[in-house]
Formats: sequence, structure tokens, C-alpha cells
Amino acid sequence: MGISDVGILELLDSDPRPTFVVAIAPTKSSQPIYANPALRQNPALHARVVELSQSRDGSFWDWVTAPTSRSSNSVHTSLFERIFWTRSIVGNKWAVIGGNHGLTPEEDARGRRASHSRGNSNSILHESALSVASEDGDYGWTPPEFILEQESFVHVINTLDWAATPLGPLSLWPPLLQQTFNQVLADSRPIVIYWGDQLTTLYNEAFSQLCGSKHPSLLGKSVEDAWPDFCEKIKLAMSSASKLRAGNEDEWRFFVEKADGSSEEKYLKWSMIPITEKNRYLGFIQPIQDTTSMRLWERRMQMLIDLGDTLVTARDVKSYWSKLIQEFEACQPAYDIPLAILYSVQEDPESSTAGRTCRLEGCLGVPQGHPIAPPKLQLDGSDLGLSLSFREALESQTPILLQISNGTLPESLLEGLQWRGFKDPCREAIICPIRPTKDEHVLGLLLLGLNPRRPYDNDYQQYISLLGQKLTTSLASTVLLEEEARRGRNIAEQAAYDQAMLAMQTREATESVQKFQQIAEFIPVGMCFGNHRGNITFANDAWHRITGAPQVNPLTPEGFLSCVIEEDKPNVQRAYEELQRTLTVTIELRVRRPAEDSYPLQHPIGSSPSFEKAGLDLDAEDGGVRHVLASLKAERGPSGDINQVLACLTDVTLHKKAAEEAIRKAQQAENLKRMAQLATVGMYDMALDGRLIGANNVFYEMCGLERVDLSQVSVKPFEFCVVDEDMPILKKTLATLVKEGKSQTAELRLKTLWTETDTTGEQITAPRWVLATFMPVSNSEGAIQTFTGCLSDVSLQKWQFEKERQRKDEAIESKRQQENFIDMTSHEMRNPLSAIVQCADAVIGCLTKAQELIDSISVKPDQNGALNPPAADAHGRVRKEGSQLVKDSIDNAETIIACAQHQKRIVDDILTMSKLDSNLLSITPITVNPIHIAQEAFKMFEVEARRVDIDLTMVVDRSYTDLNIEFLDLDPSRLKQVLINLLTNALKFTKNGPTRNVSITMSASKTRPEDRASSVQFIPRAADTLWQGDRPSSPVPEENRIYLMFEVKDTGQGLTEEEKSSLFQRFVQANSKTHVKYGGSGLGLFISRRLTEMQNGAIGVASSPGQGSTFAFYIEAQVPGEEAFREARAAAEAIEGVLLVEDNLINQQITRRDLQNSGCSVEVANHGVEALEKLQHTNRADGQFPLSLILMDIEMPIQDGLTCTRKIRELEKSGYFKGPRIPIIAVSANARMEQILEAKAAGCDDVLVKPFRIPELIEKMMTVTKQLEKLG
Repeated sequence: MGISDVGILELLDSDPRPTFVVAIAPTKSSQPIYANPALRQNPALHARVVELSQSRDGSFWDWVTAPTSRSSNSVHTSLFERIFWTRSIVGNKWAVIGGNHGLTPEEDARGRRASHSRGNSNSILHESALSVASEDGDYGWTPPEFILEQESFVHVINTLDWAATPLGPLSLWPPLLQQTFNQVLADSRPIVIYWGDQLTTLYNEAFSQLCGSKHPSLLGKSVEDAWPDFCEKIKLAMSSASKLRAGNEDEWRFFVEKADGSSEEKYLKWSMIPITEKNRYLGFIQPIQDTTSMRLWERRMQMLIDLGDTLVTARDVKSYWSKLIQEFEACQPAYDIPLAILYSVQEDPESSTAGRTCRLEGCLGVPQGHPIAPPKLQLDGSDLGLSLSFREALESQTPILLQISNGTLPESLLEGLQWRGFKDPCREAIICPIRPTKDEHVLGLLLLGLNPRRPYDNDYQQYISLLGQKLTTSLASTVLLEEEARRGRNIAEQAAYDQAMLAMQTREATESVQKFQQIAEFIPVGMCFGNHRGNITFANDAWHRITGAPQVNPLTPEGFLSCVIEEDKPNVQRAYEELQRTLTVTIELRVRRPAEDSYPLQHPIGSSPSFEKAGLDLDAEDGGVRHVLASLKAERGPSGDINQVLACLTDVTLHKKAAEEAIRKAQQAENLKRMAQLATVGMYDMALDGRLIGANNVFYEMCGLERVDLSQVSVKPFEFCVVDEDMPILKKTLATLVKEGKSQTAELRLKTLWTETDTTGEQITAPRWVLATFMPVSNSEGAIQTFTGCLSDVSLQKWQFEKERQRKDEAIESKRQQENFIDMTSHEMRNPLSAIVQCADAVIGCLTKAQELIDSISVKPDQNGALNPPAADAHGRVRKEGSQLVKDSIDNAETIIACAQHQKRIVDDILTMSKLDSNLLSITPITVNPIHIAQEAFKMFEVEARRVDIDLTMVVDRSYTDLNIEFLDLDPSRLKQVLINLLTNALKFTKNGPTRNVSITMSASKTRPEDRASSVQFIPRAADTLWQGDRPSSPVPEENRIYLMFEVKDTGQGLTEEEKSSLFQRFVQANSKTHVKYGGSGLGLFISRRLTEMQNGAIGVASSPGQGSTFAFYIEAQVPGEEAFREARAAAEAIEGVLLVEDNLINQQITRRDLQNSGCSVEVANHGVEALEKLQHTNRADGQFPLSLILMDIEMPIQDGLTCTRKIRELEKSGYFKGPRIPIIAVSANARMEQILEAKAAGCDDVLVKPFRIPELIEKMMTVTKQLEKLG
């Protein structure tokens, strides 16, 4: 049996240490039979071993081939070629010699490749040696004694309860297992053995360090229990190794769980080698190589290479910071950069370290606004956050280590961070100061969190050192590149400047004069050169514009002096003489401005805005003179004589004006100050807290204060000068002033009294009222600092206003008393008038019937048919006297009626005028028969016409009957009022004439009447005054439009053209004698004109002196609908029963009798309460009386008419009364518009003013009834 059957060669092939095997039995023929790849990859060492085996000389070879001995004195190590070697005996036939010096990674890689291509040419083994077998068949190991460092691990092995494991006690272990385990224990590499069917785990001390806190519990465990996460992968590797009958290599990343519960990142390379005996697999050996340092080095070096490639592209320090943080963010995996915070340091050589400012350039793993990375960090000596560590890093040449364990890394600052990499919180961090060179100041500070799964060992420190070097060198390159670019730009600019200067110098000689001329033409200063004779050889345009001198070359001194005014010429001569001595002279002179000079005056440079702010007017007339400031510089020649003079002229006209204007403004300010002291109003300047800053004498007098030095004494006048009642107004005004920043005014009362003497010499004393003005004064920043204003004494106006108010109140009270008196007088007059008119009508009616009876009496004959003469004579005398008495009584009654009617018309005209003036007169059309309206007006004047022997006739024209008119919609009261006014005038002016005829003609047409279609000339519509109701509320359709025209013709005295021109005006009659002779108010025609115009009509007159007059007017009416026709025909029958509410017994009796004579049933109540009781017995409640309308007097005892009306309307709303709305007409002597409106507001449907006649009452009752029926 050869050594290849033992299963150790695969283990040795993977061993990175140089190892060879020597066959020691028989001893005399001892020779090397195997060398592993690690030894063969070192040609020099391999050659020395071969040389030694051939010579078989030397202490080292003697030690190699020494016989096996278990004594404690045997030496197991030997030094050869500066390497410590260890000898192990296998099966008493082979000595395994292993070197304890590790090879480099490159040698290890070459050894791995060679292990899979091992051949005879590379081996020191002899083929015959591979089949050598022990005679006794003992394959046990001779375990070497353990070194001192292994004693603790060996103690764990010896004390472990192996009997409880699948392997059983140590004494029962198979020899091959013991030999293999002893070899593993002596190996410095991590090795694990999986033995038996259950693959029980055994490992050496080096492997126990990889187990971490799981050691020693893994010893004796099956592979499933020991490595539940990796058992499948391990078994797969075992299966592959069994099939290949050779080792199978692999590598993985492994996390070792440490005693404190944390994990450590490891990279392990391992191979799976089967342990066989007689072609039977007894177990597997898994040698492990820790490649963590190499893998981490590769990862970190790649990061440094990528970082260098990125940072080299930065062109300035600002982009350097940006690219650095971007590269950190792009680095994958991010295990070594779980946290990064980058600050740039603002370098200030004059400041101490604590005075430097750190600005955040970027961070990774830090949420925005986190306290560990504020945007700006002022290192001002405070210990807030990481300030202390940053200050320490500024003075350090190496990175600063921060640890949670020692408190340098506050754990409170790590809360809320978004960790990168493994997502585990860092326990340590470093601060790397970034400076271009060692001697320069720090330009940046980099805070890096350390990998939480790797210790900060030498490899990590070396990586951080290389990172610092990379940052330093790349930053230095960036700074140098930025400086080089800046230097290049400076050099280029300097070169361009030098080149320009050189070019300018080369052209200076030839172009100096030309450039000077160009500059001289450009600047606003007049420049000129003069020769030794005084002739001006060169002058720019500004010089000519300023002096007004002609543009000739050369210009003689005389030519220049001709431009200077006479008063300044001696000064110019003296200046030339002074120039001869001093070579420099400055003089001010004046020159004339030509009339055609349009060149503007030169404003003071940089001063115009100030002049505008100051309100200086610099464009005023200058009197045709320019003020010039001249500076002269002379140059002497070699002979000492002046050969050239340079003169510069500046137009200072506006400077002069500005100075004069400033003086004037100062004088004005002084005058204003004096005016303020002499002003009649109090002027003040006050701070916001009410402290007085300054004031004039009037202010002190108004406030009752004595003048004091305000710089020494604090005075707050408003606090004790304003009355307490007005202090809230003052405080509110000042608050508004501060809030809005606008001027405010307020009327205040001061505690001082105002006194004045009137024209009678009496003294007036009143509270002092002032109109206070408050104006804010702001500083340059717009904040209000003080306020100023004035106090105007308005006590006189307030006193006058109070007096006017008192007079107004007295006038209003007087007017009220006057109206009450008028109402009372009107009431007392109208009530008797009504009774007089109605009684006169009754007397006339009775006497007329008596006259008829007397006329019907005749003398009766005797039995024989003959008349008794004496009796007949007596009867005739009685009849004649009685008839005369009746006629006289009728005449007297008619006179009563005429006088009453005249008085009523005067009162009605005045009331109508009042309504017209107040725009309260309106047109209310209803459906009526126009002929009936005209006949009613006609009948009103029949008695009067008969009394004065006037033939009064009425004619209806054929044009009216042709249109088949029965009813029209119009306002009957307004139409009748016009007819009454015209008939009144006609009878008035006809009753004294020889021929006494008055006629009314009524006609109609579909078109508007014109002057040519009538005998009169209509008055044009008034255009200067608008009256309510001038036009209907809605236009009348043309097909329903009817124009009614009435002509009233008389045979009176007639009118002249002058008299006609004054008609139809307010309070105007034909002439001054009219009122004396005929009476009247002069309002009738004016009112008639307005009433016709309000009904879309017109009025006119035709008259000649001695020929009589014709007054004609027309109005617009509308043809009603069918329903309106039916209602109009049935209106006369609508009024059945009337409830008369009247407290005057005479009016009760007369009105009741006349209504009953008109066919109405009448119930009478003396006051409102009785009226409400009467209503209970009508058909509107539970009674039988057929109530159609209520006539309600307004002024009554117990309960007045308006209160009763309101009660009735309330009962109607509650549903107490049956049927539709009850018509209520107020009957009163109160005729003012306010009283009429008050009655309608109380619920009355209309108002009838006393006195009235029964026909007027009947008409009003019918009108109101029709209106209510129309409204439903």
C-alpha cells in the first residue's frame, strides 16, 4: 500500500506551506517520495531539498530520517534555509516535513494551479515508492506534542464528552481518525474534519476562531446541526469530491458571530478532500484559507482606483467636493462607506481655528435636517455636535478615530440615520482632514463611518491612510490645476496687456494728437491750445459751444474777448498777466449766449438727482449769459518764454444757479420757520410715545402749556390737554396712523375754554374744539419714527353749528306745530263744508219739489163751474209769494254750493300742487265710461250755469260714436279734475258777457291729435322737469290705443297773445287784474297741463280778444279686455251694503240718507270698537247684512279709524272674515300727503278728502270696488 492510498496527499496539495514526504523505512534507503506544489513553486528551496536528499548529509537530513520516538526529549522542529520545519510520522513509514513559513498570495495561486497538473517530471517521488506498504499494516499517526499556545484548546478537546457524540470516546476512535486529527491539530491553518456516516464535525484551534461564539458547541455535531445554513452546499462539495476522488475548491463570504452578538465579515477559501481507506470513504477534510485581507484589499483598492479616476477630472475645488461625494455614492458595494459627511472649510488665515466655518458639501446616509450634519457649522469654541472633533481634526495630520465606547462619537447623533452597506449602525467613525499639502491649511473634513462588520485593524488603517493620501494628492492636483488655470489666465491677460501697451507705445507718437482731439471732442469740458502770441490754434467743439466764439483758425485774442461781457474783460486781462508769472491761473468769467444757442446747460456731475429731490429749478431763464470757470496752464520754452498755453473751460452756470437756489431755499426755510411761529394754527412735532419734540406758540396757547426747553424736560401734552371723553378717539387715530402709514385727522376737545366777544359786546364761552392733523414721518428705511401736524381751532364753527342745529330743531318744531294747526284747521273747515254742501243739495232738492207742487196747484171752480174772484185773487197772491220765496231759497242754496265748491277747488289745487312738487301724484287707470265722467263734471256746473244765465251744453262728436266706445281704461279723477278746472274758468269769464254760451265737445281718434286737426295750438311738453307718472308704467299697444279729446268753448272776453303766453304757468293768471276781478289761485291751468302730460296727452288754447276762448286737451286711453268690460257693467250693482264709521252725528245723518237714496243699505258705527262689533253681524262673519264697503273716518274717540283698519286687516289674515278683501275708504279732513300715505299704510284702499258731494263718493266707491275686483 502506497502513501497515495492514505488520503493525505490532497491535504498537502492545498497546503500553502512547503511540504515534502520522506520514506523512512527501511532507514538506509530513506528518500523523498513527494513534494507539494508550494515547495515546487520555490525552485531554490526545492533544489536544496533534492540536493540534501542526494547527499544524505547534514543535521537537517539526520533530523528528517531519525527513527520514530515517543520520548518527550525528541525534537519536532528544525531550522533549514531560514524556515522552521515540523516533522510528522505517518504509519511508521513516512515522515511528513512541513515548513511553517507562509507563502505570498501569488505563490499560493501558482501552487493551486500546479496541484491540478501534477506530473512525474515535477515530482521528487519515485513511482516505485508510491506502492510501498507497511509490513504490519499499521496506518496510525504519531501525533506531535502540542506547543504551549495550543494547551487551552487541547484542554477543551480532552475535557469534551466525546462519548455523547457519534464518534464515541477518544480511546475508541479509529487509528486513521486519530492520526488525521493529530495532523490537523498541529496545522496552523483552519481545518475541519467531517467523519463517519453522520459527518461529525472536528476542527483545530485555528478553525475555532472562525466559529466565534459557537465554539466549542460545534465539536461532535453532525454537519446538519453544525451548519444548518451551509450543510447542503457542504454535502454537494463532498459529493463532487467523491466522484472526482480529489479535492474540490470553493470560496464564500462568511459572517462570524462574535461574543458581543455582532457579526464579522470573512472571506474563506476552502477545499473538500475525501478520507479513504481501502476504497471506502470514511470522511472528509476541509482545509480553509482566510482570504479576507486579500478580498477586502481588492475591493478597497478598486474603490481607490475609481475614486482617483473620478477626482482627476475635477477642475476646481468646488467640483472636487461634488465629484468626491458622487463617487462615494456610486461605490458598490457600500460596505466600507456606510456613512459619509463632507464639509468644506472656509480658510481665514487671520482667524483662529475656532473662527473657521464649515459648509456642508454633501452627505450619504444622512436625512435632510439631521443634527449630525447641519448645513453650516461655525467652529466657535462650542461643543455642540461634532464641533470638538472637527476642531481637533483641523490641527491633526492623521485621521481622528471616533468611538461610541469612549464617548467621542455621541450615540444620540446616530439616531435616525439611513445606514448604507450592511444597514448596521456604525460603532466607530473617522474624520479625515483633507489638505493639499502637509503644511497647508485644511480645506475639507471627511467623516466616514467604519464598516460595522470589520475591525479597525492594520489593513483597515492602511486603507484609510491610502484614502487620505489619494484625497490629498488629488486635491493638490485640483488646487494646482485651478491655480495653474488662474495663473494661465493672469499670464494671458498680462501678455495681452503688455502687447496692447507695446502696440499703444508704438502708435503713441503718431496717434497722440488724434486721440487727444477725439477725447477733447467727447468730453463736455471746453479745451483749447494757444501759442506765444495768444492766438488759439486748437479748440474743441465744447469750447466753441461754451464761449460762442466763431470756429476760425487761428482765433485772435480780440476775437475771444469779444465774447466776454464788458464787466469781466479786465479780469481776463489780469489773468493773462498773472499767467506770465505763475504759469497756472484759475478765473471765473461770463460770456454771452448767442440767440441761436440751443446747447443745454451742463448739470453738475452726479448732482442732478439731489437737485431734483431738493426741488431746485435749474431750467429757469439765465439772462443769455454763461458762467465759465477757466483753468489755464502755460509751458515755457528753452528760452524761458511762454510758447504754449492750455485752457480748460467748464460751464458752471447751473452751479451758480444751484448755489443761488440753495440760498433761496435756505431763506425760504427760515421764512417758513418764522411763519410757523406766527401761524394762527398750532403746529407740532411729536414722537410716537406722545413726547413733544417741537411746537409753535399757538400750540402751547391752545393746550394751556408754558414753553419749556424740550431737550431738558419731557412733555406729553395730549395726555393732560385732551378731555377724557376724546382720548379713545385720539388713541384710535394714532394707532391707525402707525398701522396704515397715512395721514389722519380727528376732531378733539381740549380742556382749555374758547372765548369770543360777539357784536353786542357779550362774551361767548364754549369748549375748545380743534381739528387735529397727524402726518407720519418715516426714516430712510420706511419705519415711522415721529409724526407732525397742526391743530386748527374750529371752536367758532362748532359753536355756530350748534346754534344752527338749535335753530333747525326750533324750525322743525315750528313746522310741526304749523302742520298740526293746518291739519286741525283743515279738519274743522272741511267737516262743516261737507255738511254745508250736502245740506245745500238737500235744500235745493226740497225746494225744487216744493216749486213743482206750487206750480201744480190751481184755483178750483165752484159748483157751477165759476171761479170766485176774491178767492182766486188771494190764492194767486199766496202762490206768487210762495213761489218767489222758493226761488229765492233755491238761489241761496245754489250760492252756498257755489261758494263751497269754489273753496274746495282752491284747497284741492293746493294739495295737488303739493303732490306734484313731491313727485307723489300718480295715474291710476281703471275701466270706466268716459261719457259718464264728462256728464258728472257737466252736472256739477248745471246749477251754477243756470244761476248766471249761461247756456251750458255738451256734445259727443261722431268720431267718438264711430269708434263704438263704451268703456276705456283711464284715470277718471284726473280727467274730471282737468274738466272741472276748464269749466270753472269758462263760467268765470263768461258770466258777465253779453252772450253767455259754454259748450263741451267730446271726440276720439286712433291717432295722436295734431294742431291742424284741432282749432287750438297745443302746448309743447315740458322738457325741463320730470314728473312721476309722465309715461305709463308699460306702453299701450298701438291697436288698443285711443286718444280722447275734449274742447271747452266759451263766449267770454277772450285773450290777447301776451295773455296767452303766460297761461299754463304756476301761480300765473292772464293779467294782474284777473285775480282782483275774478279771483282764483293761478294754479288750475298749470295743474291741468301737468295732468294731461302725465296721461301722455297735451293741452292748448285758441282765443281772440272779444271772441271768447277754446281750451282743448287730449289724453291717451286704452281699450279694456272682455273681462274688464264685464266687470265694468256689473260694477254699479256691486255695492249693496255700506258700513259708515263716523263720529259726527250731522255727517252720519246726511251721508246715510244720501247713500240710502242712491240704493245702498247703510249701517252706522260711532267709533272703531263699535265698527268691529257691527262687522260681527255682516255676511263676512255670521250675520245677514250684505257688506260691500266700509267708509272709515280717521279721527274718532275711543278708537280711531287707522287702528280699526289695522285690526280688520289682521282679522282678515287670520281667516276670521269670509270672502275677498273688504274695501275700506278713509274719509277725513286731513289732506296732507303724509297723512294720506299713513292711511294707505294702515290698510285703507283709498282716501276721500272732505268736503265731498255724494256723486263724488259714489264714484270713489265704484272705483275702489273695481280695482279690488281686478286684483282678484
